[in-house]
Amino acid sequence: MARGGYRPGAGRPSGTGRYGEPTVSRRIPLSLLGEVDALLSAAKPPVPSRGVVPPDLLHVPEPGKVEVMPRCEASSALQSLHEAKVTARVVILDPWYRAKSGQGRSAYLAEMVPLLELAARVGQHVFVWGFPEHIGRLVDHWPSSMQLRGWITWWFKNAASRSRGWRPSQQACLHLSRRGATIYPEHFYADRHQEAARENRLEYKMTPYSVLEAPLLSGFIDRTQQTGYPAQKPRKVIEPLLKMTCKPGDIVVDSTCGSGTTGEVAAALGCRAILSDRRGDALRVTRQRLSKAGHLNTPEPSEDC
Repeated sequence: MARGGYRPGAGRPSGTGRYGEPTVSRRIPLSLLGEVDALLSAAKPPVPSRGVVPPDLLHVPEPGKVEVMPRCEASSALQSLHEAKVTARVVILDPWYRAKSGQGRSAYLAEMVPLLELAARVGQHVFVWGFPEHIGRLVDHWPSSMQLRGWITWWFKNAASRSRGWRPSQQACLHLSRRGATIYPEHFYADRHQEAARENRLEYKMTPYSVLEAPLLSGFIDRTQQTGYPAQKPRKVIEPLLKMTCKPGDIVVDSTCGSGTTGEVAAALGCRAILSDRRGDALRVTRQRLSKAGHLNTPEPSEDC
């Protein structure tokens, strides 16, 4: 009786393994083991998150209003919106920043790659924030359904520093979008630019720069904006992102909302915003801020998921 050789139908079907594609064996130095483990973890397809928000707790607000979801992880919020078939124009990912060390960069990559996959299912545009050292790690790891539209730098000059070398003065943001997703540079046109656009004499110098200059919210800088929440971004940083990608009535999702700046800007632009965060203190600040401004869609907080 013959043994061995190829048997039709035997073995695991191609593409059904842990990574959903063919793999090869490689030998790696022990000193790089932790970094490679982080990369492999980031390469796994996202699995449905636990603690998904029930459909009866999901509400799409009216234009100019903001819905605050129950407290949950960003992955749970995005998975919930995907299952509820909510299609957003924009998803913003701005998680708590990791350390700039090699271990911190690897941890950031392992956290963000699955979140980007989920965000790409929900939004046509995705903005992801981080230190430049962290954002640079994502360049080869965003979803195949998305393309890079821009690398945006937030430049500030009032950062405190104890360093004897270069003074930190920037954060970075990647703008990713589905192929064919609409952008609105005309939202930045002055009257003369609008006239030129109507006559097909487009003057591309009027689109916003990829460097956003705005001071940190600290000390006496824009005290009316300050909520006391750490690492709060100013409205001037978020507004250009939404103006480039949204029109009134569009849905904006921020699953790492912090103090709610995205919601405040979205509501002022006539958009609908859906916010969430895993920190209870962040959601308390967000609800107070949006309620005071008259933007909150659901006055009473829902139970945590």
